[in-house]
Amino acid sequence: MRELPEGLFRVDGDDVVLAVAVQPAAKRIGIEGIDVWRGRLQIAVKAAPQKGAANEAVCELLAEAFEIPLMCIAIVAGKRSRHKSVRLQGVAADSVQARLEGFSGAQ
Repeated sequence: MRELPEGLFRVDGDDVVLAVAVQPAAKRIGIEGIDVWRGRLQIAVKAAPQKGAANEAVCELLAEAFEIPLMCIAIVAGKRSRHKSVRLQGVAADSVQARLEGFSGAQ
């Protein structure tokens, strides 16, 4: 199994902060894998980057992928950027790492 890139996620108290790269207005939606060079989880959403629609779609996609409630996900940096930091509240780092390892095999 491949090693996850440095900076992909970090533990912050009881939360995990995940580095993501978003492609808004994409034809397909989903988690496309891990960009090892940038150390970010790549996400594609159909929503356009207008009035927070793409950010909302990112949060919904992550809630589904990590099986946590939508209210436990918040974008803490990069709200107007394609590169974001997303806080997953009350999630164990071990479970996040296991999910991320699954995504790294998809690339």
